Amino acid sequence: MRFLIACEISLSNLIYKNKLFNFATSKEILSYIRKNNSVEWFLLIMWLSIINGGLGGQYILNWMANQPKYTGGDKVDISAGVMTWWREISKLAWAVVAVIVELIRGKEAKYLWPGWISLITIIICAFTGVIENIGFFYLPKNYSPHLYAPYVNVYLAFLPFFGKFLFNAPIRKEHWIGITLVIVGLAMPHLPTLLGFASENHNVLDLNAIIWILIINGCLLSQQVLNNKTVQTALTGVGPNALVLWREIWKMIFISSAIFIIPIIGNIMNANMPDRVSSTKFETRILSKVDESQKSYLLNFYGKSNDDYVLKSDVPENEEVKIKEIIKSTEYHQFFSLFDGSIIPDNWLPILFVIAAGLTGYIYSFGFFKLSKFSAHFWVPYTNLWLALLPFVMLLFGKNVTVYQIIGAVVVTAGLMVGVMDHRKNKVEEIERKK
Repeated sequence: MRFLIACEISLSNLIYKNKLFNFATSKEILSYIRKNNSVEWFLLIMWLSIINGGLGGQYILNWMANQPKYTGGDKVDISAGVMTWWREISKLAWAVVAVIVELIRGKEAKYLWPGWISLITIIICAFTGVIENIGFFYLPKNYSPHLYAPYVNVYLAFLPFFGKFLFNAPIRKEHWIGITLVIVGLAMPHLPTLLGFASENHNVLDLNAIIWILIINGCLLSQQVLNNKTVQTALTGVGPNALVLWREIWKMIFISSAIFIIPIIGNIMNANMPDRVSSTKFETRILSKVDESQKSYLLNFYGKSNDDYVLKSDVPENEEVKIKEIIKSTEYHQFFSLFDGSIIPDNWLPILFVIAAGLTGYIYSFGFFKLSKFSAHFWVPYTNLWLALLPFVMLLFGKNVTVYQIIGAVVVTAGLMVGVMDHRKNKVEEIERKK
């Protein structure tokens, strides 16, 4: 509330000093602003701009962290789970700093506790947030962000319906127009192949990428809905920094547990030393990814039997360790490989990009909680305006971006923007806060 009043006063002073309105007193200006809902729109646009910068920057930084070109030239051997750990500890550090500043400035410590109901929604969001972030570090290892970024935002089409069900927020005709444009925009890059104009599709995603896109959509959708519930059920006086702090604490609990426990389970299950593997899988996912000496070493212990490669019996224990290390380096087991590796890497350059991504992540998380007092489908679609600029940014990085991809990104962005066209008839209204 103090922040809102301060913004109202600052905006009214600015308007008065520049004589944009001919009012006798600032009190009349404030009255005009409140009457026309101008401050709410001013804050909405300001925070949407900040969130767009944070989100767009994070996609680029996540991608750069996985590219040898920007990390010293060697293969990036840091797993998605370890990158997620560093990202979350970076966000946690920024959140701690922000909360300490609030306490120094006089905020009472009791306002750091959101209440049990709000905390439950935070814990759920933290769990899905960790899953989502692992996906966001897996995808840029194999794809440029301009290829997959539009698809991880398909969940936005469902937000109006969840907003209607949970918060009784109205579904407007602009939402239907926007959804149509988003679908058209997503299909646009594939048109040349579908219509036979191009022999090669530059937008093909493999099965793992599609699975991760579906998982990320589900995680993001649940978080946007629960963000509203977090703010709605939080105790009076609890601000965005406290909510971000609690979420990051629980994220660190989840990701730290995962990178400690899951590799132990994988080792017990011999995930990186299978007894029997199909020949196609063994040759494409293991042998093709190792050098000749490692290939010869593995074939000393794996013999081909019909359509499979079978591990020989009585392999010495010291040889088992080496076999596991070689196969682990190929990321053969696609689940357990997400959590492999030490949190202290040999190459720190990728981690620097991840830490920077943590800063942008803190900024947009704060912004999300700041705006979550409004029903999500009123504002969340417009946090993705950076999508229209992403293909142009990737052109600067030397990526092969087609005209159809650029058109598709612009059409998707237009679909996400169209909902604000009748803002004069539909005020931005806060959702009802639980007492």
